[in-house]
Amino acid sequence: MQVRKERTGWRDASISARHRQWGWNCPGVDLDFLMVEYNIGKPVGLIEYKHFNARMPSFTHPTYRALAALADVAALPFLCTFYWPDIWAFRVFPVNVIAKQHYEEREDMTERQFVQRLYRLRRLVLAKEITHILQDEMPPTED
Repeated sequence: MQVRKERTGWRDASISARHRQWGWNCPGVDLDFLMVEYNIGKPVGLIEYKHFNARMPSFTHPTYRALAALADVAALPFLCTFYWPDIWAFRVFPVNVIAKQHYEEREDMTERQFVQRLYRLRRLVLAKEITHILQDEMPPTED
């Protein structure tokens, strides 16, 4: 079985520009890459994926408070996860209390470790036929 391919391959910037014209009291945010991780139609986590060059967000910002509140209502862990596409390594920041029950305050992981944890959120075990494609390099240490 393969993961479903990207369906559109583009983003419509015009709705973002138009939304900005709706006024200060109608805030919204264009997130980097927000995903609902799910299993058999049931959500298991909310993750914002960010390229490692992206700026670290403030989790007290209203955008993150709104997303955390949404995750809390659904009883889902909400993570902000930075990734290195050249080595497929991950740095995970749990945002809400539920996420902090599953992840350390800042946790660096190899791709294999990260994917194993995604399977664990689904109460599944990583299939052996997938492990051979997963990389085992940690994110670079910060200076």
